[in-house]
Amino acid sequence: MDTATMSQHFETLEEDGYCILENVIEDDLIKEVRESVARLETELDVQPRGNRAEGYATKRMYNLLAKDRAFWKLPIHENVLPFPEYLLDDECILSGTTCMNIGPGEVHQGLHSDDGLVSVKRPRIPFMVTTIWAFTDFTDENGATRIVPGSHKFDHEPRKGQQIEHIPAEMKAGSVLVVNGGTWHCGGANTSKDEWRLGISVQYCQGYLRQQQNQYYSLAPDDVRAMPQRLAALCGFSLYKGIMGHVDGASPGRFLGASDVDEIAYAAMRTTNGVAES
Repeated sequence: MDTATMSQHFETLEEDGYCILENVIEDDLIKEVRESVARLETELDVQPRGNRAEGYATKRMYNLLAKDRAFWKLPIHENVLPFPEYLLDDECILSGTTCMNIGPGEVHQGLHSDDGLVSVKRPRIPFMVTTIWAFTDFTDENGATRIVPGSHKFDHEPRKGQQIEHIPAEMKAGSVLVVNGGTWHCGGANTSKDEWRLGISVQYCQGYLRQQQNQYYSLAPDDVRAMPQRLAALCGFSLYKGIMGHVDGASPGRFLGASDVDEIAYAAMRTTNGVAES
């Protein structure tokens, strides 16, 4: 993605609280992920969870990095990672990876913001950023994510019974929707007869927050040791700002023998005018 296009997207994110990156997923990756999802849904006998938040006709899978290495390519994708890094910082971490395969007959999920649990007065800086990857076309009919433009600037969370206009984030397969964590959104109703809407949420958060999905327990040590450095860091196996998250003074990566994220706490303390900060 060229610099001018990226800057335009950054401006849209600031103003509207979301943007759509069109045709940024390679065809080979689309095919690989579709095949992995279909195989896992069969092997794991994935069924709808039967509640409003997770869906009555939606097949969901969490902690995808532990299920297939095909998903490792998503969080560190060069066309997408700059956006959470822009809204959060370049030491943001991965909050979760979720597959959402919305089937015919699914109902409207209900508006929410992804950082709604953060007890800081709105409007506020983004504490989370959600990227929703389209592996099939997202249409109004098949349950495209619904968005309330500009809602990241609202001073409250969605209120029960509140009526407000929301629009479908329609996009072609291969596109990615980037959402400020404070922006109101939800999964749409799938009113089609036979279309499934396959999307994957890759969610990031500030490096000092607790991740929504526990990467430490879901990932096998062998997987962590095999990960690219940036992905292991996103999962929280390095230290935030050279300090936070250590195990007896060392990074979780050193504790597991992952050399790419082997750090000693406080060794990388930031300095200001040559004086160490404390």
